[in-house]
Amino acid sequence: MHVARAVTTAVATLSSGVLIPLYIYPSGGPDCANWAPLFESIAAHPALPFWVIINPNTGPGNNGGQAPIEFQQCIPLLRAPNVVVLGYVHTSEGSTKRQPGVTQDVNTYAGWNASYKPDGIFFDEVSGESKNLATYEGFVSHARPLFNDGNAFITLNPGAAPSDTDYYGITDLLLSAEDIYADFSPSQLSLGSSTPPSKQAIVLTDGPSSPPTSLISQIVTQDGVKAFYITTDTQVNGGNPYDDLPTDLEAYIAALEAAQE
Repeated sequence: MHVARAVTTAVATLSSGVLIPLYIYPSGGPDCANWAPLFESIAAHPALPFWVIINPNTGPGNNGGQAPIEFQQCIPLLRAPNVVVLGYVHTSEGSTKRQPGVTQDVNTYAGWNASYKPDGIFFDEVSGESKNLATYEGFVSHARPLFNDGNAFITLNPGAAPSDTDYYGITDLLLSAEDIYADFSPSQLSLGSSTPPSKQAIVLTDGPSSPPTSLISQIVTQDGVKAFYITTDTQVNGGNPYDDLPTDLEAYIAALEAAQE
């Protein structure tokens, strides 16, 4: 039986970790082969926090029902004291038309069996604009009590720094840069008292074949950003950058940990 875990985790002693969009269907039966490299890295780095986003069907799928059988089998294998599992929900920039669907997706995840129920929600396609702040406050307020014994972990993804810094105040983690590796520069980050690095995450695609240790050191050690992830998977020329784990996953995660030692 799954026992609810505090999202701050007792074992993950390092201050910065990795946010992984695990948008890969865990086919291969109960051994969950498509997720196996991640299982191995989680076990090998118990001091490193992992935030893992699961996404069965651009959301939970099967509205009001349980998770697909493969997710029922595989999410429990992610469970570790240094892991927070997040359910993906897209919000269409806070559009009025999408709002009932957001609530429905959150409620579907909340109704999953405890053994594979997420610890919180990853809200995608966040507008980051003042005119939509109240909408996102409503989404977060609705989700908070439904997971992790009333203390859901919430992540917002505007893909860039939001124009309204009040978004940092309603979330635990905010994806302030989701970009192609070659197009990213640390100088584009906004780091300050109203935009705390301890609430920021960065996800970069089309990354190099070996870990960029100098960039990792700057982002994690110098800037103190909470979560950082680089994948070799590509979105150039219309590719899906999250349909496979990076070829250097373990080397990257080891470098992220080493930067904090």
